Amino acid sequence: MIDHKKRKEKLTIWVDPIDIDKIRLKAKKAGASLSSVAGEALKKGLKEEVDLDYSISLKPLIEATIDRRMIARDNRMASLLVRACIAIEQTRGVAVNILGRQPAKPQNPLKPDVLNDILDRSMDDAKKKITNRSPELKELIKELNSWIVDEESNRIF
Repeated sequence: MIDHKKRKEKLTIWVDPIDIDKIRLKAKKAGASLSSVAGEALKKGLKEEVDLDYSISLKPLIEATIDRRMIARDNRMASLLVRACIAIEQTRGVAVNILGRQPAKPQNPLKPDVLNDILDRSMDDAKKKITNRSPELKELIKELNSWIVDEESNRIF
């Protein structure tokens, strides 16, 4: 068995001039030999390589964990959006049906262009309301975010 602490072996390598200058300067400042400083630099580099190998193996684990959490959050958001869209479209369909069935009054009959105009204006109003963040909407957004975070923390632990 080889005693790695006592026995040393010669290693000859070629390095960039700037690197050898750094090693020479470090050796001079420390009052040590060029060989001992270069050996310590090599040990440090090998240790960092091991640390790098370890961190490289952790990367897929971290990414997989993040992916799982993001997929769970995306699924909850998709579920919420689908429920909202169904409710919105159902309400819209009922409203249009009720509006279209209104009895025509002789003095003010409901013509198809009037119905289309009402639908167009309601679409414009809906677009404005989506972009406007009222205090009530801000409170709902805050509660929704709280619900999503609570759901996520319950699923993780």
